[in-house]
Amino acid sequence: MLSAFLFTCLATVLGALAVGALLRRSNGLRGGLALGAVAGLLGSLTTMVPLKYCVLDPENHMFFRLSVLGQTITVNAVAVIGILLVMAVTWAFALAIDRLRHHWPARGGTVWQADTAPGTFVGYDFSPWIFLAPTVVGLAVFTYYPAAQNFFLGTQLARRGVANTVFNCLDNFASLITSRLQDAHYYILSDGNIWHAENARYLAVFGNSVFFSLFIVLVANALGIAIALLASQKIRGASIYRTLMIWPYAISGVVVGVVFALLLGGGGSGFLNQTLRLLGLQPLPFLSDPWWARASVVAAAAWNKLGFNVLIYVAALQAVPRELLEAASIDGANAWKRFLNVTIPMISPYIFLVVFLNLNYSFFDLYAVIDNLTEGGPVNATTNLVVDVIRVGVESRDIGKAAAQSIVLFMVVVGLTYMQFRVMGRRVTYGAD
Repeated sequence: MLSAFLFTCLATVLGALAVGALLRRSNGLRGGLALGAVAGLLGSLTTMVPLKYCVLDPENHMFFRLSVLGQTITVNAVAVIGILLVMAVTWAFALAIDRLRHHWPARGGTVWQADTAPGTFVGYDFSPWIFLAPTVVGLAVFTYYPAAQNFFLGTQLARRGVANTVFNCLDNFASLITSRLQDAHYYILSDGNIWHAENARYLAVFGNSVFFSLFIVLVANALGIAIALLASQKIRGASIYRTLMIWPYAISGVVVGVVFALLLGGGGSGFLNQTLRLLGLQPLPFLSDPWWARASVVAAAAWNKLGFNVLIYVAALQAVPRELLEAASIDGANAWKRFLNVTIPMISPYIFLVVFLNLNYSFFDLYAVIDNLTEGGPVNATTNLVVDVIRVGVESRDIGKAAAQSIVLFMVVVGLTYMQFRVMGRRVTYGAD
């Protein structure tokens, strides 16, 4: 069993190695190792001291089984969650320290030192901080403090309607990947499975969220660009058509769910199934089959966001310089090549914005659509992360576990946003240069 001192030392060494390897090009190997060591020390202390190093206490252990290449081992779920948490905080400290170091004035001044010019006195200008104070205080009181409180609530055994709470370390987080009643079993390249999990309900919910986010973004953006191209044509009454296409965005998620439930209603009672019957075709299980139900949620959500996407893309297409399209046409480029090589690069900032907003919508704002269309069924096939948070926190009254799930949801969205800015942001073209 590791002691608190050895755990801190191990986190410091691992932080130094990880950050040093990732930042060796920008900071040099020595600088990266030093930065990683400091970040690893701060990350370990910041996470483990408030938790009283409970991940090292055998009484807080929860386990799952992991099979890799036919070899099965038992893994401490609480320790895994603790290590992942320390790694996340360590990486956050490393990025913060690296940014501060690169933005620090070159001549050893302070971050609030005013720019100097000939004939002026050298002094310190606090006015930016005075003007920023209301925003900083507001964010601290209404955003950062509640977020910290939510994390500490995730470490409590708390029930809605019950005043007493009990500290239970990271059990609420660990219970998402295993259970005290029935351990989860994960297979990786084992027993013919590349990846398979048993008794891992939350993993299936996570998979549903990834499925929805991927296909909602793809469908809503592909249709949005296609309709925007048609709506951008110079035809009589184009402004009326554009206004009508924006209307679905003004409809709430509750109404969208109800409308699509009437269209796709189960038992063949929906409008589409009635139409299929009139055509002599068999009705489709839109809401009773897991895959059809997922497709129905994607269709409803994509339709709800389509108006907003069309609005943004119409504005983007109108901003594309006609001279570039005419020059490409003179060079022999057909319509498809002009679209790929001229239009798409020119509207890439708008695509980046819309993908970012659609991604956040697919993770945070699908509850109303799912609750009124499928109610999370059949057999939890359309239950995503935000629906599960509400079910656990409101219906099951388990506030502690719901808080843990909300933290996981937040970290997932932050990670996806970071990756989007790192990968997609580099391919965005600003201007016609």
